[in-house]
Amino acid sequence: MPHLKAPSGIQWHYDTEGKGENLLFLHGWGVDKRIWRQQSKFFSQYYRVMTVDLPGHGKSSWEKVDLGVIVEDLKFILDKARFADITIVGSSLGGLVALKFYEFFPNHVMRMIFVGSMPKFSRSKDYPHGLDVERIRKLGGQLAHDYPSIINVFFRSLFTRHERQTRRFRWLQRFRQNIDMPMRQALTEYLDIFETEDLREVLKRVHVPLQFINGREDEICTKETVAFLKKMAPRSRFDFFDQCGHFPFLSKPHEFNRIMEAFLKESTL
Repeated sequence: MPHLKAPSGIQWHYDTEGKGENLLFLHGWGVDKRIWRQQSKFFSQYYRVMTVDLPGHGKSSWEKVDLGVIVEDLKFILDKARFADITIVGSSLGGLVALKFYEFFPNHVMRMIFVGSMPKFSRSKDYPHGLDVERIRKLGGQLAHDYPSIINVFFRSLFTRHERQTRRFRWLQRFRQNIDMPMRQALTEYLDIFETEDLREVLKRVHVPLQFINGREDEICTKETVAFLKKMAPRSRFDFFDQCGHFPFLSKPHEFNRIMEAFLKESTL
């Protein structure tokens, strides 16, 4: 479980396992790299896999920095680990980080896979998708007064009623009882990133193979948002999971791995 201090001063925590082509997994807001355990276990049989704790999550420290500094740090980590020519798999916030990384370092990315993610998370007059800005700000206020219970409520809300009734979800709830909570200040700062970051033009310029994987009942990256993404990136592959919300790789890990594996194989032809 290596730790490495990056130029920003942030102490990054990451894991690598396996051999072969490089896969980088980036988690979302309020969780950590351990949510990828089923993917890391499976893909490390055929690939070299890296999972990282984004700053302020898991065992990585936090400094107040913007998304550009985060991806510059990430490039530093990858270089030190000799992790080049990567496929990035990003869930939610992790997808936004992936797209920002592509903006800065396009020649280092072979493919990108977005799970419940989009290039802009806040609604605006010209973008009726993502989260209402007032909802983002309200969540920030709730963090200040009701932390960490609000994180658990928010996590639960990202699953459908069907998912919450499964044995898999009950196991996830028990698993989360033993994890380190992310830093409250970091989560608040990431909400500012959600509100202000707009990478739509970056997505239009992407020239590597893309896959979008979504739960059909995701209330953050909705069906309408996916329709917008299809227009913006028409050559991409789109896959859907019925009766799933924001984290299909947690609810249906084996099915998710097969769909992702198929994309990896077809995009190397």
